[in-house]
Amino acid sequence: MRIIGFTIVLLAAQGYAQTEIYNEDFQSGLPLAYSIVDNDGLIPASAVSEYTEAWVVVADPDDSNDTIMGSTSYFTPSGQADRWMITSAITLGAYGNIAFWEAKSHDASFPDDYYVLVSTTDNQLSSFTDTLIHVSGELATWNSREANISDLGINDQTIYLAFVNRTDNGFKLYIDDIRVEMEHSSGLEQTEIVQFKAYPNPSSGVIQVSGIQNIKTIEIVSFSGVRLLQSNTEIIDMSELASGRYILVVRTGSGIGRTIVIKS
Repeated sequence: MRIIGFTIVLLAAQGYAQTEIYNEDFQSGLPLAYSIVDNDGLIPASAVSEYTEAWVVVADPDDSNDTIMGSTSYFTPSGQADRWMITSAITLGAYGNIAFWEAKSHDASFPDDYYVLVSTTDNQLSSFTDTLIHVSGELATWNSREANISDLGINDQTIYLAFVNRTDNGFKLYIDDIRVEMEHSSGLEQTEIVQFKAYPNPSSGVIQVSGIQNIKTIEIVSFSGVRLLQSNTEIIDMSELASGRYILVVRTGSGIGRTIVIKS
């Protein structure tokens, strides 16, 4: 589905901040506190014989210097995967807890499906009773995903996240850069000011913002918080950026607004 544009409510905020409370990029391999569970008992096909566990540390096929986690759903005989990667314990904030991660299917002809589940007690499989998201047919290019844990009513608790490959006769699924952020409310005051649109979205180049007066800056920010581009006008050119998802930040004299934009 092509997204034509977003309508956003701009908020004036004082004291607003997001804090990263969890980050795992797998550059040092699989953390000892993680749990890997093969819950299907199926045998990987010879083409993926390196998948000796439910999830294994592999090199990013797009960047040999980057270490990621991979799981296969290609079996002999074929069947449906049920392969779990469970994080270490994550202590959430009082509200505004959001999970982020990068994901990719190896082959567009055999896209992989997976669930991200939440446990508020321990890392036993039966404890993962909340579904954060179900991704059906992950893209064959790296895709930045996010899901709001607080939308499940889960806050101010210690949780575990489980990434579960449940593909029926797929190929390879990759996960990287798992992180969780929380919001702080110290001194927060929110006032609805104006609505705005960012279009076209997706875009291969220029994004335009309309419906706002007194724009100070427009910024393109990565999901890791790095400012990549800045403009002092109502347009910003993303043509030099790699394809993917970014955060568009609009600043005025009285507030700040954010939305997701896609560089095609």
